[in-house]
Amino acid sequence: MRDNIRAAAVQLFAEYGYHAAPLRDIARMAGIQAASIYYHYANKEALLVEIMETHMRHLNANLERILREQHDPLKRLYEAIANHIRLHTSYKSEFFIIDTEIRALEGENRRYILSLRDHYESLLQELLQDGMEQGTFRLSDIKVTSYAIIAMCTEVSTWFRPSGRLSVQQVIDMYSQMITQGLLSLSPGAQSLEESERT
Repeated sequence: MRDNIRAAAVQLFAEYGYHAAPLRDIARMAGIQAASIYYHYANKEALLVEIMETHMRHLNANLERILREQHDPLKRLYEAIANHIRLHTSYKSEFFIIDTEIRALEGENRRYILSLRDHYESLLQELLQDGMEQGTFRLSDIKVTSYAIIAMCTEVSTWFRPSGRLSVQQVIDMYSQMITQGLLSLSPGAQSLEESERT
């Protein structure tokens, strides 16, 4: 029953927004009386928090595993990009809700979900920092670079269609190539050429 309630909430929150989706409509879609929701969730905000927490924890756990199991910066980056794009295209509505409805949370709930997001950013920044220290990635502003990667990979979910001409794997490969080429450390000769072109 919790799964039915959560699925109905995801559909309505994504389609109409959190504030415009009343509990009675969620209950109707789940096939129960509105009052029965309170046996499973204290209120509508608790339902929103569970949706956000479930998928943010999944995103974070995968990236933690990648950092733990992989040590090559390029393999880490590829798998991090793949993780982000796969989850955002597989759970489009859930991550859309995470990205757009944090403003609906209050107090401790808001701080908690923001802490999960901050943790994800810190993991990606750790990956980038390590790659720079090893000399694989060029030195750059780690926070700005992490924000750019997250924004770029998140945007895939807004245009990707399973029935389209590209598969998820093809998109992952294309994005990985673009992002990696932008991060790779240049040889001294190429670095000098790049600097001379800017001056």
